[in-house]
Amino acid sequence: MKTLACLLITIGFSWPSFAQFNQGSYTQFSISTPMRANLDDDDEDAYWFTPNGLSLKFGQGIHFNRTIAAGLNTGIDWIASRKLVVVPAFANLKLSLKVTPEMFLYLQTDYGKSIALGRGSLHSDYKKLGLGIESPDGFAIFIELTQYGFSLDSPEKVANISIGISSSTFKSKQPKNKISNPD
Repeated sequence: MKTLACLLITIGFSWPSFAQFNQGSYTQFSISTPMRANLDDDDEDAYWFTPNGLSLKFGQGIHFNRTIAAGLNTGIDWIASRKLVVVPAFANLKLSLKVTPEMFLYLQTDYGKSIALGRGSLHSDYKKLGLGIESPDGFAIFIELTQYGFSLDSPEKVANISIGISSSTFKSKQPKNKISNPD
């Protein structure tokens, strides 16, 4: 909680330094699937990884020239092999680099809280790190590593690797029209 409070205070006090950038807002929707290693060594034709659930996330935030973005998100994650449904609520920070005119490469980090549904009062931190490729229209393909901060059957914390797609809609602020006085 202290880390999240420090992050929000830092962003709040550094807000004026971002005023020189082309500011705007964004809305993002993503769908991904956690992957599970296929440990069946007998079948050589089997895939190395198989889908292991479904994750849906939605968020809104602000961006600066599409290079830096910060927002608030929520969603629902289902991990089939663990019989686990988690609702995360988190803040994210996204750094993008324009590689070509048709492609952005981005790194996204998220931090917040996660609540397991149907597991009593099981809740903890939520951490995520993602890497993706995004088009200028906001369509992206990504891979992410997620850790929920609690453990179930073993001492290790629940974590997974997911691949997915997302769609973002970016809106930029229009400059205010200045009325010039002809006098």
